[in-house]
Amino acid sequence: MKPGRFFCAVSSLFFLVSIQACSQPPQQVITPPCATKNATIQVKPSADLSLMFGDDAIQTGLDAMTRHVGQNEITSATELTRLGTDTAVRTAAANGKNLKPQDKAVLEAYLREDVIPRIIQSPTCVFKVTASSKPEVTIEAVYLENIGDKQIAKVKIANTGQQGARFVHVVVRSIIEGMNPLTGQTEMVLSPGQWRNVSNPQATFPMSAIGSGKKKLIVFVQVSYAKEAGGQPIVYQEEWEYDPLSQTFKQSTMK
Repeated sequence: MKPGRFFCAVSSLFFLVSIQACSQPPQQVITPPCATKNATIQVKPSADLSLMFGDDAIQTGLDAMTRHVGQNEITSATELTRLGTDTAVRTAAANGKNLKPQDKAVLEAYLREDVIPRIIQSPTCVFKVTASSKPEVTIEAVYLENIGDKQIAKVKIANTGQQGARFVHVVVRSIIEGMNPLTGQTEMVLSPGQWRNVSNPQATFPMSAIGSGKKKLIVFVQVSYAKEAGGQPIVYQEEWEYDPLSQTFKQSTMK
């Protein structure tokens, strides 16, 4: 081989290697989203879903999924959906929730679309269910109204959602300390933005019975609502106690 040809071959080889080296993409440093130990990601299901299953049941489903992903036992989104849903359903049933097949389908869709992609992306994170927002049909206020020389407790019920009309069933139970409870119930259909006042016409009492504060007045309100008549309802209840100083009702903690 002549010297000139040898030089060209070496130069060509050097040029090729240089191109290959320059064509390699720069390395990127990726920081795991949960590099900190026990870092928490908040999960906030809809209020209806929380009422339907209970936040503790949804939490057990999340714990089951994150545990298996963390141990590399399950990585399939389909299998994770089944695992999380079945675990949550069992816990909800054990807590006394009466679920229907369509309820399970709603939870499956929520886990598959909103939760599992985040778990797979951040397998070392702790996923925690947080307090949900208000339900679609809400108890806006409880107040007293004059009926002649007596008082009656009224409850304002409103459809604050945006998902259509709701079939609503309301039970109101008024309890004055030392007297028998008085219970009334009614049904209604509320479209988004609509509201109605609910009361028990039989539950009237003189202001003297509670105005001094010697006797407590407590109003229990149970609200059930569904998307259609006879459908699986969302059920919750609240307790309101009359404060004679401010002459208003204040929501209290259910015992």
